[in-house]
Amino acid sequence: MALDSTPRRRFGVALGVVLTGVAAGLIGFTGVASAHTPKVSAECKGDTTTLRVNLTKYNGSQDNTVKVTDGDEVLEDKTFKTEYKKSFKTSGAVDHVFRVVVVAHDGDQYNVDKTLRVEKCVTETTTTTTTTTTTTTESSEPTTPPSETSSEPSETPTSSSATEAPPVPTTTTTTTAEVEEAALAETGASIGLPLGIAGVLLVGGGVLLFVVRRRSKA
Repeated sequence: MALDSTPRRRFGVALGVVLTGVAAGLIGFTGVASAHTPKVSAECKGDTTTLRVNLTKYNGSQDNTVKVTDGDEVLEDKTFKTEYKKSFKTSGAVDHVFRVVVVAHDGDQYNVDKTLRVEKCVTETTTTTTTTTTTTTESSEPTTPPSETSSEPSETPTSSSATEAPPVPTTTTTTTAEVEEAALAETGASIGLPLGIAGVLLVGGGVLLFVVRRRSKA
C-alpha cells in the first residue's frame, strides 16, 4: 500500500501545479482584458464647447491609434501606447458632432467608435438700430449771394492833359567867335593864317623899335 500511494501523491501534486498555473493565466488574461478603459465626454458651457478623451490602461506592447474629428475637421490623428488624455475646446456658438475612433492592436473587442452631438449654448442677440432722418425744407425764393468786396485798390484813370507838362523850348546862345568860325568854315578859309601874319608883324615891329631906340641913344 505504501508503494502504491507514492505515485498517486506525486500525480496529485503535479496536477495541482498545472491547475494553479492555468488559473493564474486565466486571472491574468482577465485582468489585462478588463484594463482597457476608454472615457469620452462633451459639453457646452458658457461660450465654449469642450470634448474630453481619456484612454487608460491599454496594452502598450505595440502602437494603438486614436482619431478625433469635429464634423469634417480632423482635430487629432495619432498613435499612443498605454494611455491618451486630451481636451479639445471649440466655439459654443455652433452645433458640434464629435467622433472618437480608437483602434487597439490587441483585439477588435477593445476598439472604440463613439459619436457625440452637442448643441450650441450661446444665444445670439440681435441689435436693432433706429435711424432718424431729418428733412430740411428749402425756400422757393432765390437767395441773393452777398456782394463781394474786392480787396484790390481801384485805379483812377488820369487825364494825359492834366499830368503831362508842355515842352519847354531850348534856347541856344551863339557867340561871335563861333559865328566867325562858322563863317570861315563855310568859306573854306582857316583862322590860323591871319593870326600867323599878325604875329610876324608884331615881332618885326618890336625889332624895328629896338633898333631905332639904339640909334637915337648913340
